Amino acid sequence: MNINEIAFGLFGDYFQNRRAKFVSVRDNLIKARIYVPVEMWLSNAAFYSAIGVIFALFLYLLMKVMLSVILKNGFSFGLMDLIFIPSCILIAFISVFFGFYFLPVIKTWERRGKIEELLPYAIGYISSMAAIGVIPYEIFKKLSEMEENYGEVCMEAKQIVRDVELLGFDFITALRNLAVVTASPQMRSFMQGAVTTALTGGEMGAYFISAAKMYMEERRRKYSDFITMLGLLAEFYVVGLVVAPLLLMVVMSIMCFLGTASLSVLAAIVYIVIPLGSAAFIFLVGLYS
Repeated sequence: MNINEIAFGLFGDYFQNRRAKFVSVRDNLIKARIYVPVEMWLSNAAFYSAIGVIFALFLYLLMKVMLSVILKNGFSFGLMDLIFIPSCILIAFISVFFGFYFLPVIKTWERRGKIEELLPYAIGYISSMAAIGVIPYEIFKKLSEMEENYGEVCMEAKQIVRDVELLGFDFITALRNLAVVTASPQMRSFMQGAVTTALTGGEMGAYFISAAKMYMEERRRKYSDFITMLGLLAEFYVVGLVVAPLLLMVVMSIMCFLGTASLSVLAAIVYIVIPLGSAAFIFLVGLYS
C-alpha cells in the first residue's frame, strides 16, 4: 500500500463528504493538468501536514536537548514551551496544507503564462491552415502534434482530440469543454468565439484568420508597452543603483578617511542596498515581461 492509499484511507471520507466545499481546488487541479481526484489531493495535504507537524516537533525537541547540553541547565519544560510548541504545530500544519492547497493555483498561473506566450503564433498557424481549406478539427489535430513549436497550446489542443476520438464528443462540444477547463482567459475567449461562430452559421476559417490578426496586434502592443516600461526601469536603475550609490560611496569614502563617518554605512551600501536594489529591478522586469 503506497502513501496515497494510506492518506486517502485516513482522510478520504472526511474530504469526500465535503467535496462541494472544494470546487475551486478541483477546478484548479484540472486547469493545472494535475490528474488527481480532489479528495486524494486534499488527503495527501492533510497527511503530509501531519508529517510536517511531527518533524517540526522533533526539530524543536532536538534543539531543546542540544541547548540543555550546551548550557548544562538540564532538560525541562517551561511556560515558553507551552507557547512555542502549539505555535510550531500550527505553523507546520498550515504551511504544508496550504502549500498543497495553493500549488494548483501556482501551476495554473504558470500554464496560463506559457499558453498566452505562444497562443498568437499558434493561432497564426491555425489561420494559415484554415486559409488553404483544412477543416477545423483537422487543424487542431495537427496542432496537437506540434508540441515542440507550440508547447502548452499543443497540450490544450490534445484535450480537443481526446474528447472527440476517445470520449466521443462532437467537435463543438470539445471546444466548449476546453473553454471551461483551460488555464488561459485568452484561450477561453478564442474557444468561445469559435463556438459562437460555428453555432451562428459563420465561417470558422474566416474567424481564425481575423483572430490571428487581432492576437498578433495585441502581442505587438504588449511588446511595445514592455519596451516603454523597460526604458523607464532602466533609467531608474542607472540613476538609483549606479549613479547615486557610486556618488555616495565616493562621499562616504572621503568622510571615512577624514574620520567623520563609519565604514558600516559604506558596507551597508555595498552589501545591502545595491544587491537588494538589483534584485528588486530583476523582479520588476520579470513582472512586466
